[in-house]
Amino acid sequence: MSRFTEAIESFEDLDQERAESTAEGPDESEGLHRAIEESVFRATSQYSPKDTDLRRLMAYLYTSISLRRVSRYARKISETVALCDGLDHFKELESIPYLSDIARAALETSLRAVLDSDLSEIDQLEKLEAQSDHELSDMFEEISDYLRQRKDIGTLAMCYMIVGRYCERAADEAISIAEAAVYLVEGQHRKLGQAYKGVDEEELI
Repeated sequence: MSRFTEAIESFEDLDQERAESTAEGPDESEGLHRAIEESVFRATSQYSPKDTDLRRLMAYLYTSISLRRVSRYARKISETVALCDGLDHFKELESIPYLSDIARAALETSLRAVLDSDLSEIDQLEKLEAQSDHELSDMFEEISDYLRQRKDIGTLAMCYMIVGRYCERAADEAISIAEAAVYLVEGQHRKLGQAYKGVDEEELI
């Protein structure tokens, strides 16, 4: 997740050099994913695991896939900074740092669920995902208001929306990881992220 944090901070500062370094630097998640994929394949072939052991291997593989996607979102965010070269923020950034914090908290929560086989924080995770949806929607409305008043901010406004959307997608990946944890612990598939749909943001806090 450090790559994701680097990307967000480079966007907050519109730091071209830092963003380029993040976008073009080595992506450790790819190698780690391949190693996990190979380990899962080897363990499955050699030991024919069953029940909880097999579900654990699958949960680790699904988790690795989601984390690799988050790393790719980080690269996309870093590449977005290049579109902002020579521009300055036209508003104080509040939503994007908040969305980023939610995404990181959600990912950390879902990882604990998988690694500890513990579903006790699933409800809190679903609240975080709902907060992410609310915040993204509010941000889009705010940007639309700015665009109605100013015609010179189109590029940066578009970048805000792109980065905000990648943060929201990272929170969605946390839900996917948590679903893998549920499968690991309960032995059945359960769709998460629906418990707080339509709930006002004030009720989530």
